[in-house]
Amino acid sequence: MSNYTGAVPETQRKTDWRDNSACASQSPDRWFPKPGNAVAVKDAKAICFGCPAMYECAQHALTKSETTGVWGGLSEGQRTTIRKKYRLHQLENLATVRLAVDQALHAERNPVETLRDLWEKYTRPLPGGHIGWTGPAGSFSFRGLPVTPKQLAFMIDRGHKAVGIIRRAPECPVVDCVNPRHILDAPERTLRKRAEADAAALDDALPEAV
Repeated sequence: MSNYTGAVPETQRKTDWRDNSACASQSPDRWFPKPGNAVAVKDAKAICFGCPAMYECAQHALTKSETTGVWGGLSEGQRTTIRKKYRLHQLENLATVRLAVDQALHAERNPVETLRDLWEKYTRPLPGGHIGWTGPAGSFSFRGLPVTPKQLAFMIDRGHKAVGIIRRAPECPVVDCVNPRHILDAPERTLRKRAEADAAALDDALPEAV
């Protein structure tokens, strides 16, 4: 006896990039976060970046005018930017899509460590308001240039490179302290000495109290 009920059987779609996607077994809602939810967008993108079907997914969204959600690692705004740059027939070429996606996501997929990142990573508070350094001893390389912990502290605080040798302020007794307020470069030491000399000269000029 046949079990046929008269219903039209569901058409099986052909195998494509969706079968290999990282999101195939997860809830689609994860890739359609609420507007303004930057954390959710970042989480969705993180999965896309490791997906073997990322470029094919991006191509689908770009050629089918998907306007919402994260597709192939691209946000809605990034897809809009790419569509303005390329014509539809160009986006039908996967090599062109790869180039466009790589350019759009370069900064996100290749984050550059900043001086502030190094500071937060390698410093720790010490008693008395001092700051200790837990990173590489001596100088270390930052974007191909040698930097010492005290030079890093100076640049983070003053916003420019130190001039000459950086030394501890006389009132700081901790040799390895990198608190930016406890170090001085050559011009700052000169200014401090000049201010101290001016203050001493002013004291000498004042009449002694009777």
